[in-house]
Amino acid sequence: MTSWKHDVKNNFSARATEWAAYYADPEPPLSRQHLVSRQRFALDMVEAAIPPCSKILDAGCGPGVMAGKLMERGYAVWGIDFAEPMIRKARELCGSDQFGVGDVEHIPFPDNTFDVVVSLGVIEYLESDEQALREIRRVLKPGGRAVIAISNGRSPLLRLDRVLRRGGALLRPTYHLLKYRFRGRPAPSPETPDGTVHLSRYRRFYRSTWLPLLSACNFEPEEWICHGWGWLSSPVGLFAQLLSMKQTVFRRSIERLLGRELLSRAGDKFVRSQALNWLAAEHVFRVRAIK
Repeated sequence: MTSWKHDVKNNFSARATEWAAYYADPEPPLSRQHLVSRQRFALDMVEAAIPPCSKILDAGCGPGVMAGKLMERGYAVWGIDFAEPMIRKARELCGSDQFGVGDVEHIPFPDNTFDVVVSLGVIEYLESDEQALREIRRVLKPGGRAVIAISNGRSPLLRLDRVLRRGGALLRPTYHLLKYRFRGRPAPSPETPDGTVHLSRYRRFYRSTWLPLLSACNFEPEEWICHGWGWLSSPVGLFAQLLSMKQTVFRRSIERLLGRELLSRAGDKFVRSQALNWLAAEHVFRVRAIK
């Protein structure tokens, strides 16, 4: 296991309980809204293409929330995750022992096992993409589907967040020298605003480069959306949170005026509009395995 994978494993192992609670908050903050909307779109993509009772692997299942939703819809679900504490949470939540520690780059199942592989917010933590994609295709049956989420490299808020975070990193040694070393105190480890070690390697994902990669791995794209504000760890996150609060107030006003169904249809059109959805933080797409 590489040192980077070891860091990812340790980070998510320490956050298993916190991660499980992310989906339960009735009024979630911005980053948790992102997770909930990603899950909703992924579920819709699965249900639109795959009938109940199909076999699904959740690769990077975390505490099992997505897997549990799939089980409620009648699917037979297995799950793997790097972090053993996440697997314990998933088994507890889903009441199933079909979850185990595993690596999406070395999936511990035979060829042609699953009808669907779901992998949300996992590939961005790898050092490359192709090995994971080829493993996903290997365990899919011919014509099977994969639903995958990756960050959107074109998102202006994510770009601004990256610039501000790098600027802060350049200034941090001087700040720590003045604040801690001259006082004879140890400097703390770098953390994000919610108290977790920031793992991002600033990997950028673009539709224009991913389409050729998917084709090279024998995948055929079927549906592609872009959604959410994303994870923001610089002061731009406060600005995005304010925008989100304004958006929530506006959405509730429109719901009262026009109805929730009409607003939902408008939102679905936005996430599928290539002219507009590049503003959002994350791609979610469904592909079919060609064998």
